[in-house]
Amino acid sequence: MRYLADRSRWRAARVSLFVTMARSTRRPGNLPAEASSFIGRRHELAELRKKLAGARLVCLAGPGGVGKTRLAVRGATDLARGFAGGAWMVELAQVQDPALVGNAVMGALDLRDQTATEPLPLLRSYLQDKELLLVVDNCEHLLAAAAQLVTEVIRAAPGVRVIATSREPLSVSGEHVVPVPPLELPATVAAEPEPLSRLRQNEAVLLFTERAVAASGNFELTASNQAAVVDLCRRLDGLPLAIELAAVRTRVLTAEQILDRLTDRFSLLTGGSRAALPRHQTLRTTIDWSHDLLEAAERALLRRLGVFAGRFTLEDVESVCTSDDVPAARALDLLSSLVDKSLVVREDAKGRACYRLHETMAEYTRLKLREAGEEDVVELRCADFYVSRCQRAAEQPVRYELPGWLEWMELEIDNIRSVLRRCLIHADFPRGIDLACSIGWYWITRATSEGVRWLDELLPSGPGKPALGGCLTSYAASWPCCRAIRQPPGQRLHEP
Repeated sequence: MRYLADRSRWRAARVSLFVTMARSTRRPGNLPAEASSFIGRRHELAELRKKLAGARLVCLAGPGGVGKTRLAVRGATDLARGFAGGAWMVELAQVQDPALVGNAVMGALDLRDQTATEPLPLLRSYLQDKELLLVVDNCEHLLAAAAQLVTEVIRAAPGVRVIATSREPLSVSGEHVVPVPPLELPATVAAEPEPLSRLRQNEAVLLFTERAVAASGNFELTASNQAAVVDLCRRLDGLPLAIELAAVRTRVLTAEQILDRLTDRFSLLTGGSRAALPRHQTLRTTIDWSHDLLEAAERALLRRLGVFAGRFTLEDVESVCTSDDVPAARALDLLSSLVDKSLVVREDAKGRACYRLHETMAEYTRLKLREAGEEDVVELRCADFYVSRCQRAAEQPVRYELPGWLEWMELEIDNIRSVLRRCLIHADFPRGIDLACSIGWYWITRATSEGVRWLDELLPSGPGKPALGGCLTSYAASWPCCRAIRQPPGQRLHEP
């Protein structure tokens, strides 16, 4: 019996020694372990490492559901070995009071406040001689408080570096921003379908495939479903959250069925992980989170941007989306704010600054526009704007203005098509005819058959057909072809 007792104590001592050793060799920190595979983001990870090599504060900025937190955790995990104090993550998503940001940081660092002192002085004192990496996650709803705390910490603690994630930059001195875009999508134009071997390496497709396998247990990317999967990833804008929510549906639906039901994406894309934050369990609540943080004028402008079917310019926004509650004088500042908050995408096209909405955001804004009861009013303003703008351009001397005007048309053609379609749906033939006829030069030089088709559809049939409109439309429909044919060979119209 004594032998067994001694042996038991010896084993207990070995276990205690092992645990002590394990604790002493474990690198400090609280980064969460990744529960699923990390896909893609090589460029963003490389950019994050590069920025942190020379900067003290790097902000990962991007729209909701784009994967900022996963990217921050992976980047911090890779970099943690270079910090003696390890890497620590501060979750701000559930913190609603700006005054509690400091307390959240202390809690994450496992510090106890027993002095009734404000958190910031305690943090400055504790961190001033530490060498560690701090990940401050989800700053967008506490932007001012988070920015102030990060600035104070960086000033007081030269060995601390910070990765912040937010839907807009903190806008403080020394901040370096790494934009987090949606995942890489398959090529949009291809004469033949991409080989499966190459498609399986695409970030968006790979994410959908792996999450679908995890959800259903038997999903496989094949030649028969690859077109549906590719189209699905494109329709979801490469947004990781949306793709993961769609992949869950493979438990009961095929990829083709999910694609067919995507017209009502906000009810389809639900049912994510129960462990996820509530705002990440459905696509709509994720966007609602960003929407609810906006001021009233920003909300009004954002929903009115849903009237545009394609890219749009500042002039378009000032002419179509402004009103008493959204003055034209504030349009630039409000639009800039929406870009900063990752709700609107800025692009450059032929030297022009233009903007667009991701398809998911465009559908969301149209729902909000309808809910606000502004859909008809804003659509009519949009139609009047494009009719007036195109008619003014048609009155300019063709020889000098045509090249620049055609560039503008190529930028705006999707919006103009949307207005023409609305005129057809609402039987607003006079306005539609005015618009279609005023862009005759575009039809001639870019899309003659399309122009004829629009004019044919806008020409009402039956006894109520307006004589003047019918004559004008018939004339305009026949004129481009006849004019081009009648030109001498050396003078035929060519693209500028």
